[in-house]
Amino acid sequence: MTIDEIHQKYRQGDTTAAALTQSYIDRIHRLNPKFKAVLKLEPTALEQAQKIDLAFSKGIWRGPLHGITVLIKDNIETKGALPTTAGSLALMDNVRRKDATVVAKLRRAGAIILGKTNLSEWANFRDPKSSSGWSALGGQTGNAHDAARTPSGSSSGSAVAVALNLAPIALGTETDGSIISPAASNGIYGIKPSRGVVSRTGVIPLAESQDTVGPMAQSLSDALKVLDVISGRDPKDDVSIRKPKMPQSGRPVAVKGLRIGTMDLTGFCAPTRTLFERSLKQLNNAGGVIIPVQHSQKVLKQIEQMRQSEFFILLYELKRDLDRYLSKTPAKVAARSLAQLIAFNAARPSQEMPYFQQGFFEQSQALDIQKLKPKYQKLRKDYRVQAKAAIEALYQTHQLDILITPSNVPPAKIDHVNGDTRGGSADTSLPAIAGSAHMTLPLGSLRGLPVGLSLIANIGYDAKAFRITQAIDAVLSQAD
Repeated sequence: MTIDEIHQKYRQGDTTAAALTQSYIDRIHRLNPKFKAVLKLEPTALEQAQKIDLAFSKGIWRGPLHGITVLIKDNIETKGALPTTAGSLALMDNVRRKDATVVAKLRRAGAIILGKTNLSEWANFRDPKSSSGWSALGGQTGNAHDAARTPSGSSSGSAVAVALNLAPIALGTETDGSIISPAASNGIYGIKPSRGVVSRTGVIPLAESQDTVGPMAQSLSDALKVLDVISGRDPKDDVSIRKPKMPQSGRPVAVKGLRIGTMDLTGFCAPTRTLFERSLKQLNNAGGVIIPVQHSQKVLKQIEQMRQSEFFILLYELKRDLDRYLSKTPAKVAARSLAQLIAFNAARPSQEMPYFQQGFFEQSQALDIQKLKPKYQKLRKDYRVQAKAAIEALYQTHQLDILITPSNVPPAKIDHVNGDTRGGSADTSLPAIAGSAHMTLPLGSLRGLPVGLSLIANIGYDAKAFRITQAIDAVLSQAD
């Protein structure tokens, strides 16, 4: 059920928040042993729901997410009994007294925090041979459509949980692809907002330059509703900005006349290209103008350099930001620095490293961040300028309204020997580095495995991109 459908049932007296929450808990108990999407249930979930019902009995409507259960990726802090672990045994005692800003906003809007979801441990930046969806605490999350296939990551559990209807809404985080890829691979909607639109206060950091928080849902309207709730300025996050204007429900712009740019498809398998080209025909039949676009050779060289810079920046910021975060965790936490975390894992190879090691951690720890600070500052400035310029050049040269591409190829089999099979995927790095919004919606399936459609917004045009995404989704959903 969508948020609106749940609310209608509440108002008509067909169900209660407590009854619905219990039904999700029962479903989690039934399906989670196979898919391992949920790490822990929030022990106060039913109590939260009962308070919502009591308020409703007195005529009080708690907000736009009144009585809506939400699952939270377990690198986002929630106050109370549940620790915030990033999937690591080292953070089993990381119990916090305050909610992350996004969680506090969810509660104020009437949401019920149902529990914490599994993730690729440490947001999938521990080792190059990692398996998406695996963590020492949660085990291996399986794709919602075939548990033997990758859920993608790092917001693996959040995407799988929504796809399995373990909750109508979940929050994920993205540094580069970690919302878009799992959402697409599990056949749901995901939004990576522009940098600063959603606060990161209370989120375990990977890299400050690119970390974002965003919603996952079974419908675009639900994802936008949640984004509206969690977005906006936060004085504790110095890059936070005011929220973009959300499109009005039921009033999308028309596809007719939209100039829709399509990226190079050579990196995708033939069946994915065929599925994508079918969607282009549907959009063209609805009046959209389809324009193939590509980067110039000069920009392609800049993008390659940009990706090399990104890797260095992620390593640099991981050490700087994770050391800062771990130093402020409760005294009982087993690792209070990246160096201690590396030692913790090395002392527990059968638990923490049965499938892959911690090469990225070790590379990050080896950096002299004071000595390398000038290099870091220059690369950070240059790579964002290059990423923004690459996106803006496509929009300006071809006078585009939106840029689209397949989000993924069908999910591959989980491989604990070689790690993730990369395959074809949308260029998540460009919008991640530039800080622009990136959305994915279900495109279709190949042999029962989901493929998504990525929409990459122009810099600073979030509201327009959301309206266009709404229009494109309406056309493609109607065609299905």
